Amino acid sequence: MQKANQKKHHVAIPVNRYFSVICLLVFGVAASFIVFWLVRDWEQTKQRSEFETTASAYTNAVENTLIDYVGALLFLGDFYNNSPPVTRLQFNRLAKSILPRYPGIQAFGWDPLVKDSERSFYESAARKDGYTDFEFTERSETNKLVRAARREEYVIVFYIYPLETNRPAFGFDIASNTTRLKAIEKGFNTGKLAATDRITLVQETGSQFGILILLPIYHPGVPLNSPQDRRNARKGFVVEVLRIGKAVEAALEGFADQGISLTLYDMSADQDNRFLYHRPSNMSEMKDQPIPAEGVYKGLLWSKTFHFAERQWKILLSPQGFYDHMWHAWVVLGGSLLLTALLVFFMLRKISYTAEIEQRVIHQAETNQQLEKEINERAAAEEERDKIILNLQQALEEVETLRGILPICSFCKKVRDDKGYWEQVDVYIYKHSQADISHSICPDCVKKHYSHIHNNED
Repeated sequence: MQKANQKKHHVAIPVNRYFSVICLLVFGVAASFIVFWLVRDWEQTKQRSEFETTASAYTNAVENTLIDYVGALLFLGDFYNNSPPVTRLQFNRLAKSILPRYPGIQAFGWDPLVKDSERSFYESAARKDGYTDFEFTERSETNKLVRAARREEYVIVFYIYPLETNRPAFGFDIASNTTRLKAIEKGFNTGKLAATDRITLVQETGSQFGILILLPIYHPGVPLNSPQDRRNARKGFVVEVLRIGKAVEAALEGFADQGISLTLYDMSADQDNRFLYHRPSNMSEMKDQPIPAEGVYKGLLWSKTFHFAERQWKILLSPQGFYDHMWHAWVVLGGSLLLTALLVFFMLRKISYTAEIEQRVIHQAETNQQLEKEINERAAAEEERDKIILNLQQALEEVETLRGILPICSFCKKVRDDKGYWEQVDVYIYKHSQADISHSICPDCVKKHYSHIHNNED
């Protein structure tokens, strides 16, 4: 019965009550995405700023280290230009004092320009210094070290320190290689530093590239005003053998791995020979893929081109690992949408609860009306019952008035009351009840006393 009444008195929720919920939902979702984009933009800006700061520090460290390495070569060159002929022992002592501060330098060398007519003299001089197997060498077509073929000029690795780790290069004619010869000619002609394209060092046992930085040394006391003057005054080169990877790692030794990959290019070289070194982050998933030097690159990128030994080198840095994950914005989006969902749920519950209260109020009002009706009916019934009871009581009193033995005269039929008075029966009944007496004649009396009337009627 109660379920039937609930269904009967169910209050439908008006559609307009859902308008505020819809507005909240739309506003909440829109606001969530707006905040998401704002936080994402802030996060990207912050990330970019942190990356650029770190990348700039990386670049400055590498660039300054390489400049210091060039400075070491210039110092050795000043020593040559301002000293009498330098002996092997003097060279070794000076190189030994310099090298510990520059871990990326594989060796220092003195590579004199040797005419073919002087070849025997230089080979003999080295053998007198205790290097009995010394000879001019070059690489064969199969990349083996062999005795150098005769040519008009040689640029020989005559002094090298340390010798123990660079013995394959000792006596090597760097002019026998096209890449090295190109740098030799440039250095002698310009009178400035000259660096080779990337090369695989003769003494290299690993897989990293190296370069030779050549500082031309001229005979003293001769003019060097024109390329021809400089060509006529050629004496040789003070050489720095640089292992690129080792130099970069030494420059970044004090930096923690912050998720940044580094790639170094020589932009002065041919397209196929520009790549020099790649230093991946341990957080990178693509450790063997250098950052492309040219073309479109998606994501954060730091690039700087700088001059090194009269060449243009380019350093590229890109974030990997840590920098690729921007979770703050997604947390804010998830939290905002969850908050919106909770508010919508709360409002829907509130609307439902309000409707339920209204339903209960209506049901209670109808119940009250029903109770009031029943109370009125019961009051009327009780009033009717009271009337009936009263009538019964009165009737009972009247009945009790006539109860008992009435003395009546045997002849005249008068009745004696309680006081001893004799009265006619009709008078007595009238006094002791509400009945009234009317006179009539019964049929038997009519026959007895009015027989003539009775016979006529028949």
